[in-house]
Amino acid sequence: MKKPTVAERRAEILEVTCQVVIERGFAATRIADVAKKLGVSSSLIHYHFDSKEQLLAEAFAHYARKDVAEMEAEVEAAPNSVGQLDRVVQNYVPEGSNDMEWMLWIDGWGEALRNPMMRKISQELDEQSADLLERVITKGVERAEFVCSNPAAAAMRITALVDGLAIQFAAHHGMMNRDQLIEHVRTIAAWEVGLEPDSLRDSSSPRVEIAVAAPATDIALRQLVSRYCDAVVRKDTEAFAEVWDTDATWVLGKPIVGRDAIGAAFDKLVKQYAYLVQTAPNAVFEVDEAAGTATGRVTILEQFKKTRTGPGSLVGVYHDRYVRRQGGWLFAERRIEVIDQS
Repeated sequence: MKKPTVAERRAEILEVTCQVVIERGFAATRIADVAKKLGVSSSLIHYHFDSKEQLLAEAFAHYARKDVAEMEAEVEAAPNSVGQLDRVVQNYVPEGSNDMEWMLWIDGWGEALRNPMMRKISQELDEQSADLLERVITKGVERAEFVCSNPAAAAMRITALVDGLAIQFAAHHGMMNRDQLIEHVRTIAAWEVGLEPDSLRDSSSPRVEIAVAAPATDIALRQLVSRYCDAVVRKDTEAFAEVWDTDATWVLGKPIVGRDAIGAAFDKLVKQYAYLVQTAPNAVFEVDEAAGTATGRVTILEQFKKTRTGPGSLVGVYHDRYVRRQGGWLFAERRIEVIDQS
């Protein structure tokens, strides 16, 4: 048989050390135990590792880094930030009281109090986990899926909650089951990013019926409507065009399709007015967070003065469709229903 390389032998020793630690715990694990399980002499272990402290620390790092890398890959595969945050929760929470990965993490924290090498690696790995969550939250804010003023602080609070509850779950029988643990974490995680707990679910989970907008989405959609009204009041064609998706449709009578065509139509329309003031006193939204789509009914009031015919007013309702893009929410369609005009 081909003789294993130094790297292969070290990896083999670390894998077996993890197995022994899971069985015996860090404190009770001896180099002789690892050597016996591996079927080699203790001197071979000492050849690759200077001390028991180094062996335990590197074994913990070897196992935990694989765990973090697998979680990062699964999180990155989610279709949106809501799904990514849900996958962080699902992956971070222990599978059960005998979850091997969490047994190592919990035991590793205890060993870090006595082993400086373990302390350094444990801190590094905890910071990586918090950093992953911070990146997910930051990206969600950039995508307008979340509202969070301090993603780093939010990530620290969520990871601290998971760590604390996981210890209770793993060490004490009957305090809570996994579903209850996930519900606790999901509730806090959702609040941290401006969502309702029910909105926080992976798009691969059973689809949720269209629901009332979560606070973060509600704010974003109301800001979109306000930007629309502001552009109308200022007769700003560029600002008006920016609130529409590329292939959006504006229906005043005959449908106008495409952002450029909508901008051109608006520019021509507002030239007929000496002034045009539009407000939106009421708006109701229904949202599919996983799909990144929404619908809305927006009441509008207009006071205007046409250059040829003089002043007038309009009361109507816009029936809207919205779509979430990287830069935030945009109009996919607006269709006016005129209630009264004079």
